Amino acid sequence: MDVKRVLVVLAALLIGVSSQANEFDEGAGEFDPPARPGYSESDIQSKIENEMSIACSGNLCKVVGQDNQGSGWTVQFQVGYGDSNSNGNGGDTIYIGGNNSNRGDNGFASVTVTYRNFKCRSNLLVTPAVYRFVNTYLYNMVNSDGSVKRNFSPADQTVILFYTTMLNKVSACGMGGVVN
Repeated sequence: MDVKRVLVVLAALLIGVSSQANEFDEGAGEFDPPARPGYSESDIQSKIENEMSIACSGNLCKVVGQDNQGSGWTVQFQVGYGDSNSNGNGGDTIYIGGNNSNRGDNGFASVTVTYRNFKCRSNLLVTPAVYRFVNTYLYNMVNSDGSVKRNFSPADQTVILFYTTMLNKVSACGMGGVVN
């Protein structure tokens, strides 16, 4: 009888294991990653090649850039003692008190008003290899439907940091830019 009991228990275990193995197999897929078709490697390289025909000139490619233009007024005030010209101001000087014949001993106040038009262009140029490297990784971070990947590998994160550094290297220009 022991053998029959062992067989019954064994059969019960096998039936229980087989039913539990399938219990969660067809659960809700709300936590499954969405299946989105990505760009193929040939699609990515074709897009990069088309962009390089525009972005590259000779052996340099424009990765990031900034164009800025505008105009504006600047007003500078200076107050001090001594010779106002040694303080580097270019405006008219009004002397305060004392003897105007000996200006080195007098106090002064000056106002300089300047109007400037400016145009500024700042580009970061890299070799075609760096251009292709950065853009290949950036294209692989975007799904074909335009959405961004949910998770980035350490290599992806490194390229994002590298690209952010390049963005920061492009100098911002404004009123201190080139005067036209």
